[in-house]
Amino acid sequence: MPGILSHVVAGCAMFIVGRYYYRSYFDGDNKTKERLLLTFVCLSFSFIPDFFLGIYYTTHILPRCTFIPYHNFIRVALIPIAIVGLLILTYLVNTKRKPVWVMGLWSILLHIAMDFFIHTNSLFI
Repeated sequence: MPGILSHVVAGCAMFIVGRYYYRSYFDGDNKTKERLLLTFVCLSFSFIPDFFLGIYYTTHILPRCTFIPYHNFIRVALIPIAIVGLLILTYLVNTKRKPVWVMGLWSILLHIAMDFFIHTNSLFI
């Protein structure tokens, strides 16, 4: 699992990709609120799968090996949830802030892909 800095970089990259891909939605004079929401959603959704590890690193209430099964379950459970959410947003629902939520769900999928393919045990990198 990559560290905190890798997740922050991934969230920032998803913000840049979303802002560029949906530029007609985010460009304009009164779009500051939408850009801030995109920033918050991309950064926070890139940390959702590590919720239990965040509890461990902030409190050290239980050993790390206790939190790992919960972390793995959340990570595996979020894959179909994010994919189904993307399909629903793309084909069924027409919401006002669709680009923001689409980029948030892609941030979750990017986080999970990073966890599967990058194997480090460092807290920061």
